Order: sequence, then structure tokens, then C-alpha cells
Amino acid sequence: MSAQKVIVNTSIRTMDPEQPWASALAIEDGVIVAIGDADAVRDVCDGTTEVIDAHGWHLTPGLVDGHQHLFFGAEFGQGPSFDRVDTLSEVREVLAAERRRVGPGEWIVGYAFEYAALEGATFHHSLINEAAGDGPVFIYSLDVHTGFVNDHALRLAGVTGSREFDDGSFIVVDDNGSPTGELREMQAILAVLSHRPEPTDDERLDWYAEAIAAQNSVGITGIHQMNADGTTPGILTALEDSGRLGLRVHVHYFVDPSLDEETLTELLRSRDIHGRRWQGDGAKFMIDGVIDTGTAWLEEPDTHGDGGDPMWPDPQLYRATIRRFDAAGFRLTTHAIGDRAVREVLDTYETLPAGPRLHRIEHIETVPDATVSRFKKLGVTASMQPIHLRWLTPDLSDPWSTRLGQPRCNHVMPSGDLSADGALVVLGSDWPVAPYDPRLGFLSAQLRRAPDRPAHGPIGRSRPLTGLETLAGYTVNAAQSTGDGHHSGKLRVGYRADLVAWGADPALTNPVDVVDLPVHLTMVDGDIVHQSA
Repeated sequence: MSAQKVIVNTSIRTMDPEQPWASALAIEDGVIVAIGDADAVRDVCDGTTEVIDAHGWHLTPGLVDGHQHLFFGAEFGQGPSFDRVDTLSEVREVLAAERRRVGPGEWIVGYAFEYAALEGATFHHSLINEAAGDGPVFIYSLDVHTGFVNDHALRLAGVTGSREFDDGSFIVVDDNGSPTGELREMQAILAVLSHRPEPTDDERLDWYAEAIAAQNSVGITGIHQMNADGTTPGILTALEDSGRLGLRVHVHYFVDPSLDEETLTELLRSRDIHGRRWQGDGAKFMIDGVIDTGTAWLEEPDTHGDGGDPMWPDPQLYRATIRRFDAAGFRLTTHAIGDRAVREVLDTYETLPAGPRLHRIEHIETVPDATVSRFKKLGVTASMQPIHLRWLTPDLSDPWSTRLGQPRCNHVMPSGDLSADGALVVLGSDWPVAPYDPRLGFLSAQLRRAPDRPAHGPIGRSRPLTGLETLAGYTVNAAQSTGDGHHSGKLRVGYRADLVAWGADPALTNPVDVVDLPVHLTMVDGDIVHQSA
């Protein structure tokens, strides 16, 4: 049988050390069947083969976003973004404009609210009530760990004071016990947001398909989905059956301490559920929250005296549940931001039986050198999001830095230190927390600053990643971390034809210029899922 497609007249960075470079490749049934020069692929072609002249484009393996919340992001995108809305005055302008757009009585659900926009104030719903107008308002913080609501939303949800939650969530109240409108962590958030009218299944599927296509347009061919539940397989099946799942999805079911035994048992039985482009063999835990609100688990208190408690109130229950999912054959990952959280997760993983699966930790925002050196030794993958540096400032005046305090800020998001020490580093965005465009991640990984803050110097003292390390974090490392290194992450014979054609080699392009690097073509399984005009 002849190849269905060949790509010629191109420079191919294969990420395969046995054949680092090529200038042509051939694809049959979604798999690379020949790679090398034009002569090497000619033997697998005939008159039916589609020839794609790349006009000197630069090919790499397709990029995998190693940490993402696809469905959240697609749904959030239906409301107003507060990304880079820097002042309370601007926040009110965005809210007022959205109220005029949707009309009275309708829900406004925004996202990406920056803590710095409070300008040092403590949030109270009175700050936004007038601008919010007649109707409920809910705004996710930039990290999706806090919700800010107006008084209308509190009344609608019947929230009149504090409540007890199983996962360490809490409703912030004032000195009189009245809710301020700030909701910290997911169960507190859902106490209000669950009262919003639900969109239809068809509306959701359309939103998800649009988000997938948008990600294909910037070179993304796969994601590690980090907040799956029992509905996720059905959603992915519906997208795949309708021909709209234009990327690969590695599903991580979200496991928190509030889950009852029936739900846990159902999740434990779901490891082998899969589709052609998705696999549900991952489980995600969250041992702490975030620095900015004092919910990260720290070795020493932050500057407000917070940071002493994990998100799993009973750490022994976390360890026992980790062991259950490991025994069931799941790949494990844990959200751990504070130094104590990272240490405790490494301690827990160290007690697990040795096996072929690579477990991992997400975020790792502040850790000392002694903790960095444990990752390689234990075979634990570091899942990092360099784009999160976009909210930090070199003078440490941002909310994250002032809350954490010196000298721990020196150890911020040490992607390069982990890589230099030999740890497997996977890169991602955490979208919708940060933009998913991996070109922005390429800049932040190498320059350790926000793409849109050119005046900022490097944040912290950690080593930057090189361009090649960054590309590896989105390709070969991502594949290795999910056990797919034998058929993904490289361009070589027998591997999946997931690839991107760029205007230049992203590993060699100046980081300042990579954010504008053209993406000409994206393929998944040899199918063209994006092609520039």
C-alpha cells in the first residue's frame, strides 16, 4: 500500500537522537512510514499519494500542553475575561459593559481576575455591586482557586455566612460573620456557581470543538486534561464520534477528599476506558491551594501567617487514596505549590511500589534545592507552567511575592533547575489560568518573564530553559510522562503523524520573536486539523 501523504521541501527537527534531521516524510493510516530525504520517501509513493510542498517550512513533533482544563476554558470563554485588567476602575468598566451586553437579570460569569487588580484592598462585594447592575455576577480568579461574587449572587445562592467543607474550602466572612463575596477553593465556589442555569449539551460541545480548533491553530496536537470526572468519557466520545476531537487527550480524573466510596469505586474502574484519541488512565489530586490566598502548604508561614494546612484535611487519607489508585494502575499526579506540599507528595510517592508508570507533581512554585534534587532520584516528573511567571515582578511587589516573602521567592518555578538536575520536565499552560498558546510559553521558559512585559528582567534566580529543552518539554518529555514514548513525541518511522509546520525552528528562534512565529500546518494522525491561508 502506498503512502497517503508526503511532505517535502522542509526542514524536520525529529527529536529523535538516532536521526535528528530530515527533509521529507511519508504518512499512511496516521503513522509515519518513511522519513529522510526525498529519495527515502519516494519508494512508498505512487500516483495516489498527496504531495505537500512545505516551501521550506520547519517541522517538529506536535506540541502537547501538559496541564490544561479544556472544558473549563471553553466554558469560561463565553464570559468576559479580566486578563490584564489591572485596576478596580477597569474591572468595573468591564462588568458594566458586560451587563449592558447580556441585559438585566442574567448571570455574568467572568474569569482571569488578577489579585493585583484589587490594588491592595480586601475584596468585598460592595466594590463591584454597582457596576454589576441588576443580576448575579461570579468572577473566577486568575488561578481558578477563588471566586468573587456580588451581593445578588450571594442572595440567589442563599449564602449568609460561613460553612464547613470537606476539601479545605471556605467562604470569607467579615467580623460580623457576613459573607464578603470571596469564595476560596472549589466547594465554596460551587456553593454559588451551582445556582447558574446550565447550558445545553449541544452548546457545550460546540464550545469545546471551537476551543480545540483554536488550539490546533497554534500547534497543539494533544493535552493532559486535569479536571476530569465521570462525565468526561461521554463528552470525549461525543466529540470523537462527530469528528471534532482534533487533538489527543490524556484524561486525569480529579480526586478530592469529598468523594464518597461509590464515586471512588467508579473512578477506579474507569482506567481502561478510552477512545481512539483519548485515554483515561490518569488521576489528579490536589494537596494544597495557591500562594496568593494563603492556601498553599508551606514549611513556614507566609507573611500573613497562613500556609500551615493542606487541602486534604487528613493527609493520611490522601496517602491511602494515592495507594489505591496506584494499585489500580493509574498514573498519578498531584497539585503541589508550596514547599511543604511538594515535600509531602514526594515522601508519599517514595512509599509506592516500583513500577513502569511515571508519577508527577504539578506546579512546584517554590522549593529549595534539596527538594529539586529528589525528582530525578525518585523518577518523578515535574509538570511546569513557565507562563505563570507573567504575574510576577522582579521587584517582588506582586501579590504572590509579597505573600510568600523572601528568600523563598528566589526558588520560584524552577523549571530550568529541575531540568539541569536531570528530572523529566513537562511543560503546559494550565489554561484557562493562563493563555494556551505554547509560543508564549517558549518565551517565558527561556526569558523567565511575561511575554507582554518586556521591561521585566528574569524572575527569581532559577536557571532558564534552553529552546531545545522547551521544545522537549512539549514533545518527547510529554510523551514519555504518559507512557507514550514508543509511538509519540518524535518524528520517526512507526510513530504517530502528529506534527506542526512552523515558519522557523522554534527551538532556535529568538524567544522575543517566537511569539509571532507562523504556524502553517498542524496534523493529528496525519489529518490536517489546521492550515494557514
